[in-house]
Amino acid sequence: MKTTQSYVTILLSIAVVLVACRKMDDYKDKYLSGGSITYTGKIDSVKAHPGDGRIMLSGLLIADPKITEMRIYWNNRTDSFVLPVNRTAGVDTVRAILKNMEEGVKTFTLVTIDKYGNRSVNVTITGRIFGEVYKSLLLNRTLKDGLFAGDSVSLDWNILDASTGALGSELKYTDNSDNVQTAFVNRTDSKTVLKNYKFGTTFQYRTLYLPDTLAIDTFYSQYQHVTVKADVTGVYLKNAGPGFANSDGGTGRWQTPADWITTPDVRNGGNDIGGLDNGSWLPSKALSIEAWSGMPPVPNGKIYQTFALPAGKYILTVTAGDCSSGGIKYITVAPGASLPDIGDVPTSAIAYRTIAKNTDNTLEFTVTGASTQVSVGLQADMTGTNNYMKAFKVRLMKLP
Repeated sequence: MKTTQSYVTILLSIAVVLVACRKMDDYKDKYLSGGSITYTGKIDSVKAHPGDGRIMLSGLLIADPKITEMRIYWNNRTDSFVLPVNRTAGVDTVRAILKNMEEGVKTFTLVTIDKYGNRSVNVTITGRIFGEVYKSLLLNRTLKDGLFAGDSVSLDWNILDASTGALGSELKYTDNSDNVQTAFVNRTDSKTVLKNYKFGTTFQYRTLYLPDTLAIDTFYSQYQHVTVKADVTGVYLKNAGPGFANSDGGTGRWQTPADWITTPDVRNGGNDIGGLDNGSWLPSKALSIEAWSGMPPVPNGKIYQTFALPAGKYILTVTAGDCSSGGIKYITVAPGASLPDIGDVPTSAIAYRTIAKNTDNTLEFTVTGASTQVSVGLQADMTGTNNYMKAFKVRLMKLP
């Protein structure tokens, strides 16, 4: 039995060898009938550089000086590009830019060919092409605040997220000589000052993006046109603080503010003086309506200025100091040459609000006429004792 088993094993082994040899012979007849295959040197260190409707593929030719061209295939080899190659004695960098490409992610196959027609092994790489869909999703950076003052505009920005590929923003504005000026705001800049800015004009800006560190194109959001609010305090208001000037030449605590109209009951500090408090404990002189112990009451007190405003939206801001809880205290904007009496404010004022202590009190209002006379200021009813209100600064802003 042992002899028979060994004989069978030997026959099976011979059969396996014969089959293997026959398969190898078939392979040689099919693929090597013309001789052994010769491969040319392949491209090395391949990179894909995204672009706007295009892509650049780059790489290094390190070996084989006989290479004469590189072929690039994509879309399952239905599309191709041929790049002639002029080899030097050293390492050559090859760059191929494929234009008019569809937006999206594609896989590319790169093959080098030498002057004898020998091909390299395939080298594949995946790259992305950006286009209109990507550009439509780009957001402009956000502006927290903008203010025109003097002859310049001060802009406060939100910081751009680096992960979005945002680089910064490009601005265009008109100067006082009607020339268009440009400026660039870096991604990390939080404040920009546009000097010699022409009042009343808009500026425009857009945000720049580089979606990939290898990208060959910079992308832009749509231009955004902006009109900033303007600090027009100096145009319409006089002696607006801080550090109010007095009109009576007094040096004591109670004085009368210059350029402000004050009613007689406000001037209750003696000798027809009042409306301005120069107390040593105050950070600066303050517009004041007060009926403290021993002082006459103030039933219809007013401190205001009158001027004409063009049509538009405005914000009146009064920076208040300490104020008592008693009495009626308003910031008021009213039509005409004076503020209404305290009881008529709700029905006669363009806008009004109760003043809050130790804060910036803002009052937004709209002027509809081409040129409208308005009165702006403070007023109060302090018929009870121990009532007072202080204001350290008044500002008028024109909104876009």
